[in-house]
Amino acid sequence: MENEINSHNELRKSDVGPRVQELHRMLKSLDYEIDEQTETFSHETESAIKEFQEHRGLDPSGICDQKTWDLLVENSYVLGDRLLYLGRPMLRGEDIAELQRSLGSLGFDAGKVDGILGPDTQKAVELFQRNSGLVVDAIFGPNCMVALRRLGERVEQGSVAVIKEKERIITKGKSTEMPSIVLGHLGGFSAIVDGFAKKLREEHIKVAVLDHYDESMHAKFCNNNDVDLYIGIYPAVKSEKSVSFYSAKGFESPGGTYFTELFGKHFLALTGNNIKIIGHSERVLRETRMPAVVVRFGPTDELISNSQQLFETLENSVSAWFSEPFQEILA
Repeated sequence: MENEINSHNELRKSDVGPRVQELHRMLKSLDYEIDEQTETFSHETESAIKEFQEHRGLDPSGICDQKTWDLLVENSYVLGDRLLYLGRPMLRGEDIAELQRSLGSLGFDAGKVDGILGPDTQKAVELFQRNSGLVVDAIFGPNCMVALRRLGERVEQGSVAVIKEKERIITKGKSTEMPSIVLGHLGGFSAIVDGFAKKLREEHIKVAVLDHYDESMHAKFCNNNDVDLYIGIYPAVKSEKSVSFYSAKGFESPGGTYFTELFGKHFLALTGNNIKIIGHSERVLRETRMPAVVVRFGPTDELISNSQQLFETLENSVSAWFSEPFQEILA
């Protein structure tokens, strides 16, 4: 019954009506080249939906299903459209990401710019209110918006979230403590991933393996166990060969970016081929509080036949990520 309801909610090419116009309005707010006044789901609409889905790690079907619609709603909010506060479930949206970027650039530690209003963002709002002479209620509303506009944006590169992530990796590289990573997959890759984990443990790296279809469970485990790095090995669309890091509007994970650069360099050295490096805001990259990357290598028979080269790339990249002068490369 649920699938039937979701199917009725889908919008696809040639559909007409006010819901399509609302879809166009949301796409336009996210800077897609769309005529927000038209009520017809066109080829341009389909292309924009595919691009949006690819960037969010969804199946790029070009059909606006319920999951795509929900993500569009979250991402089309503008800061000031609604009251922002810590709730259950946590509020999500582009307006929250904008708030996190703004607070971070002003020196208030709102945590990773992930568009999720969690405890770190709540504490940053409280500190911002206290420093601005406002009522400290942890609710970002009109008065906070006025104060934020009055202070204005500062240089984004000075974001607290970026600085803290860099410092954590540099500190870990200098520490004698064993590095801790998680290898995650969504099912079906146990033999390969377990083999990777065994070999990495032999290199004195603490490795946990997660096998669960829900990416949020991967993120929850990593966040609860203070992991240094998450590496997902996920199914690929057709013959895709890529490695992704967290990237959202105005923010890129420095640790994730660094790892993908190392991975690309070592993969080229071993195979003579390039691997695609992508900035994504898919769920697991967004919800993990530490640097995270996702490797897609397919189809499955290619993953199996190239598993040794893939492991060597992974091993070299992990070793370099914890030992090479991160601060010089990303300064």
